[in-house]
Amino acid sequence: MSLAHVVVRKEGEDEYVVGDPASGNFVVVPELGARLVELFVAGRTVEEAATQLEAETGETIDAADFLEVLREAGITRSTEESQHWSISRIPARWVRPFFGPTAWVVYGACLAITLVMFVIEPSLRPTYEDTFIFPDIVLSLLVTNVVVIALTILHEIWHAFAGAAVGVPSQLRLERRGIFPVLETDLSGLWALPPAKRYGPFLAGMAIDSVVLFLAVAPRYAWSRGWIDLSPMLIRILAMVVLSQVAKLAFQTLAYLRTDMYLVMATATGCGNLHQVTRLSLKRLVRRLTPEEANVLSTAHDRDLRVARWYRLLYVTGLIWMVWFAIHFIVPSAKVTLGWAFGVLLQAPPFSLYWLEGLILLAFTSLNVFLPLGVAIRNRRRAAAA
Repeated sequence: MSLAHVVVRKEGEDEYVVGDPASGNFVVVPELGARLVELFVAGRTVEEAATQLEAETGETIDAADFLEVLREAGITRSTEESQHWSISRIPARWVRPFFGPTAWVVYGACLAITLVMFVIEPSLRPTYEDTFIFPDIVLSLLVTNVVVIALTILHEIWHAFAGAAVGVPSQLRLERRGIFPVLETDLSGLWALPPAKRYGPFLAGMAIDSVVLFLAVAPRYAWSRGWIDLSPMLIRILAMVVLSQVAKLAFQTLAYLRTDMYLVMATATGCGNLHQVTRLSLKRLVRRLTPEEANVLSTAHDRDLRVARWYRLLYVTGLIWMVWFAIHFIVPSAKVTLGWAFGVLLQAPPFSLYWLEGLILLAFTSLNVFLPLGVAIRNRRRAAAA
């Protein structure tokens, strides 16, 4: 079990927030609990930490029971889970200009101008058909997946750059948010900084997404007005990029999935365990909580409970949006691609080029559909082993 990723931050006179910024799981503990976590992070065993804390304060604490509380709150990780792909520390002076006042004005302007172009010219808005940029479905999916992966990496790199600008190193890992597989930049060190310094790194990915979206929409807008001439192929490629970026930006607004905007909201409201408190308060309405879950809710901080009253509306709205997105984008494109793939596999001569294309398409679509399930199973196994 690893606690190397855990951060401790003083929140009030005698309150400390302890948690895992990457997962969004936090608990509020008294000063003794915070000191115990510091000892765990420093590598002390349960027995050593309890002994040292008693020597320092003269008070006895059940360190094993406290560690179990952290595990149940989703704060601890297995040793395997703590081994993420590392992004080396980047010198702050190299990236700080990308996150100064002028840069943020540019990011905001790109998003605002793009929204105006969508209003003026509705044909620029994305549809699921924009995925298929070539008559060859397999080639379309290959190119689309490569572009989406590249832009996703750019999104995460911008998080890493923004973290480096304030002196915080980062790590990259594969995770899941609802039905979506995601790459995630772990910027745990941000929680040791004042709240005002966290917003930039949290919003950095959406900032660069807005720039890419503007660069994809602006040429098509100019073409629609007859100002420039573009090839049909370039128009289709730009439309595919627009679909990718709109979906990515919309996804980040789903605070209930602990996305970038959730971290912004948690920082703005000063909450320590908002996501879990909200989820359990909603779950309590439809089914009985386990004793562990009931204990988390009964001991939750008043601030988390207060914010959860309105955050629940965003949570439910986000669930509805995810269902809508699945029905209007994921299901139609999966239906088209899987239908085509199975048709080819049944009709084309085995191992012919056409048959192999169908097999590749089936593999790609299955990966997109089932990867989140695989990540969920992996996380469940790691949690059980923690």
